[in-house]
Amino acid sequence: MKTILILRHAKSSWKHSELSDHDRPLNKRGEREAPRVGQLLRDEGLLPEVILSSTARRARDTAQIAAEKCGYESEIRFIPDLYMGGIATSKRGHEHHFSTSF
Repeated sequence: MKTILILRHAKSSWKHSELSDHDRPLNKRGEREAPRVGQLLRDEGLLPEVILSSTARRARDTAQIAAEKCGYESEIRFIPDLYMGGIATSKRGHEHHFSTSF
């Protein structure tokens, strides 16, 4: 049986109002907590087979930090449609991303 883990990005920064929502980085708290999530995945034996992420900066950063900490060594798949779309929206036309994960 497959297990699906859904992880929201770590805490993001609103410090730079000139940045678009898509380009907002993690704040200090997010930078501290993203590795903790990766470590939790490792501790619980939940090494992902595939990681899919939005292209939003905070999501990319969270995915990369957590992946490194949990021991994930494959490529993270960044899918633009996940930003503001969700799984149902992005699955259309991207079935190749999901075939190994579901």
